[in-house]
Amino acid sequence: MSFALDVKEEIVSHTFTDEQKKAFLCGFIKYNGEILISDNQSRLILSTISNRVARTIISFIKTFYNGEILISILQSQKLKKNKVFQVTLVEDIFEFLFNFNIYNTNKSGKIIEVDYNLIQNTSLLRAYISGVFIAIGSVNSPQTSNYHLELQFGDELSTEVFKNLLEPLGFDFKSIKRKTKYVSYIKKSTAVSDFLKLIDAPNSVMKFENKRISRDMQNNINRMINIDISNQAKTLDAGQRQVTQILYLKEKNYFGFLSDKARFLANIRLERPEATFSELEEILNNNNISITKSGVSNLFKNIEKIYKNSQEGKNEKR
Repeated sequence: MSFALDVKEEIVSHTFTDEQKKAFLCGFIKYNGEILISDNQSRLILSTISNRVARTIISFIKTFYNGEILISILQSQKLKKNKVFQVTLVEDIFEFLFNFNIYNTNKSGKIIEVDYNLIQNTSLLRAYISGVFIAIGSVNSPQTSNYHLELQFGDELSTEVFKNLLEPLGFDFKSIKRKTKYVSYIKKSTAVSDFLKLIDAPNSVMKFENKRISRDMQNNINRMINIDISNQAKTLDAGQRQVTQILYLKEKNYFGFLSDKARFLANIRLERPEATFSELEEILNNNNISITKSGVSNLFKNIEKIYKNSQEGKNEKR
């Protein structure tokens, strides 16, 4: 089962008041419902790939609708070939939709704007948004680092209404057109997590956050390992370069140009080409040579300077 389907089934597992059921159905039917008219008979068709969601929808509808409800199971022809649970209302559907502020019988069209009473009541607004998400929403699995939650609307106006609905709650949904759909989406992990909280999916939030934190921690560990490997490589490269310079100075009898500290450090470097400046600092201090890590660095700079001068013939041999 996909993470998005987990979220949707968690939402419908909660207890809803009758007013919340109505708000939920308003959001779900508005963007999932399909009206078919044939032989002077109108039908409202609702569909989902989740048996649990289908049973919840039927239960909610029966609270407000006394007409006939048909239930059918279809085999999807899409790649995953999921079963599709289809719920069909066959009696007085326009009256039912009008009562839910979904369809305007006078203007013969769907109502895009949200009922003012829903906007003023947080619990009803959350139920409405939950219905919309279950109808047309999806969210990437927390297993992937590509955080993405989206809702696919059939018209551009609906994306604007949805965006304006969520803005007062602190969400900044972006919109794009994808083929024939208008998509509202968020990509920030914190925004995805907050939206899952909004639609009352706490278990999914926990799963999402655990995976996100685990991934971020692993990324930080990998980053530190990469930094450590890089630093080791730089240390080995610098050590080998310094060994080459010291051996050259010894071979060409320029070693006497170094100070006592530098000569001691140079000999230690020949013994420990892989040692870091911190390790060399400790060795020198343990041998009663007071020095800091920056002091070690300065001594190697002096060794390098004498090495370069000796190659250019600027040093006078002692």
